[in-house]
Amino acid sequence: MLTLQREELQSTLRYAVASSSYYRETIGAHVARGVPLTEFPTLTKRMLMENFESIVTDTRLNRHQVEGHLDGNDPGSLLLGEYRVAATGGTTGERGIAAFDGTDWLAVIAHMVRFQKIVGIDETTRSMAVFASSPVHISHRIGVELRAIRPTAPGLNVLMPIEAIVETLNTYQPAVISTYPSFVRVLAAEQQAGRLQITPRLIRTSAEALTQDVRDLATATWRATVVNSYVCTEAGPMGHECLRADGLHLAEDGFVFEVVDADNRPVPNGTQGAKLLVTALTNRTLPLVRYEISDIVTMATEPCPCGLPFWRISSIAGRREEMLRFAKRDGGIVDVHAHRLRSPLTSAEGVRQFQFAPLPEGLEITVSFFSEVDIDAASRRIERAVRATLEAVEAQPSTILVRVVDSIERAGSGAKERLVAPVPQHPREK
Repeated sequence: MLTLQREELQSTLRYAVASSSYYRETIGAHVARGVPLTEFPTLTKRMLMENFESIVTDTRLNRHQVEGHLDGNDPGSLLLGEYRVAATGGTTGERGIAAFDGTDWLAVIAHMVRFQKIVGIDETTRSMAVFASSPVHISHRIGVELRAIRPTAPGLNVLMPIEAIVETLNTYQPAVISTYPSFVRVLAAEQQAGRLQITPRLIRTSAEALTQDVRDLATATWRATVVNSYVCTEAGPMGHECLRADGLHLAEDGFVFEVVDADNRPVPNGTQGAKLLVTALTNRTLPLVRYEISDIVTMATEPCPCGLPFWRISSIAGRREEMLRFAKRDGGIVDVHAHRLRSPLTSAEGVRQFQFAPLPEGLEITVSFFSEVDIDAASRRIERAVRATLEAVEAQPSTILVRVVDSIERAGSGAKERLVAPVPQHPREK
């Protein structure tokens, strides 16, 4: 596997230098001298967007043209008759775009089909997805392709009325559901209320941090196994858990992965890094060499007992941008990852969706509730629980504001959310 990876890496680097003026200038000398990949410069999303025209290997493509296509009436159609394009907002809200020609896209779908087979999904499986509503998002595009294998599977998205989603799922009775971890909570609440009546054996999640409480919730609700997948809009599907659900097996024949610290120095397996660098070996349209993904990743230290040849990410703690800073009890500053604050929300009765946002001297929590909930009482419980969690790490925010909305709509790849349809605010906000 690693021999194949090294061969594909050298082929990718030579092609990038020969076909992209950006890479010819930035890494041409490195490739000619045989410099190790770890000494190459990195590529951030901002650099990708600023240099898009010189990075892509087809001179007919440019950023404004791709963005115009994505913002047009038919973003799911082929650009120039041959390119599939997608966009992501990401956790930072900074937009990124991707382009795949026919061969590139076949690799995207092949990776996903292979990952699904690892967990027992084939063309006969009653499987369906509930992801983004727009073909701008790669999750939507992959879902359309996979539904072509299973033509009877209906198409759903997270912005549809929950009543329509429940009715469709009850009729179709899927054995496998693929969706966001946050939407697993929505479906579980519907099942527990008796409105949803399905018996899936497997739940596949993507795009958000998967927490243990979501796994436990699915087990308690359906006795279903939860497996996580790892997809990046700019690169495509990169990893997937096996049925042991003990870490993400990485597609090392399609990518080179490097877990590094804040200064891009490699960290050993078992040590949490500051970011992940990805070099894609299958996209010749938009080469990505040491592309920075801000996930806080830890690699496994031992092979998986399942026998797959791919190494694993043992955990993803979230993204750097999700780190929140608070005043400390002793007058200093303490950094708290938003992941730590999720438990008070995911365990709170009646919460449908939530979002954290920093305030100058505290934290804003935007929440949507199910209709039967006492919003004032639930908001007060959330505030108390979050404050207690922060106090346990000596954080002392002066303000914790609970803001209530009808719903939180996804943007980008699903990692970032924005507020829509606000309802009257909690009394403390008036």
